[in-house]
Amino acid sequence: MVATKTTSTTEVPEIATKISDQLISAVKQYQQFSVDTAQTFAKVASVFPVKDLPSVPGAPALPSAEAVTKYAFDFTSNLLNAQRDFALQLASALVPEKLA
Repeated sequence: MVATKTTSTTEVPEIATKISDQLISAVKQYQQFSVDTAQTFAKVASVFPVKDLPSVPGAPALPSAEAVTKYAFDFTSNLLNAQRDFALQLASALVPEKLA
């Protein structure tokens, strides 16, 4: 007879929380490294002469990269929230009431 270890459902969230915290911490460290590297590169590159590029008609009317980034993340956040609500409603509909 093989002994098996059973894990109660109360242990899974704790393990998942620890793993997700470690993952987020690692991602933040990588992000900070990337920002630091980009800032250093920008400082070094700023001493080099830059040719004036020809102007592009309509270019001043374009939104900034920061504005586009904020919009994209806001849109994605709203979409993810809508998907979360849908998934929770669907899971609730599919689980028998006696198990809920």
